[in-house]
Amino acid sequence: MINRWLKEIMDIEGVEGLLLVSDNGHIVEKHGTDLERGTLEQLSKRIIRIIAAHGLDEKSVKEIELIWYDYRIIAMSANLFTVIILCGSSRALSLLRITVNVVIGHILEDKKSMKKIKKFTGQSDIVLEKEYLDQLEIKLISKLQ
Repeated sequence: MINRWLKEIMDIEGVEGLLLVSDNGHIVEKHGTDLERGTLEQLSKRIIRIIAAHGLDEKSVKEIELIWYDYRIIAMSANLFTVIILCGSSRALSLLRITVNVVIGHILEDKKSMKKIKKFTGQSDIVLEKEYLDQLEIKLISKLQ
């Protein structure tokens, strides 16, 4: 069921790949991208760190947009997971945002999907432990506190 909803996002013009990641950056689902898994995990963990760092300041982040290599990255967050979309163009960003919000709603309502996602939550890495951060990330997080 989860794949059907993620396909809705993949069918939008300009979307070249997407990741469904748990709240600690583990990739639950990956579609449409040929980038190696290690690179995608680094990207997902950085995005999750941004969300977690703002959480330290009691601010919630629902959406992040950034440029990474030749991609425009849109990341939309729910409580236990984040959908990360790799876009080659920015033509249909409004449609993309609407579709992702609908897909997130469907995933949150589906017990099987949430059970699959919860298998990856709370495992191993604590997202903001100092040993996992580089110096630039430490400096940015300290400015938020």
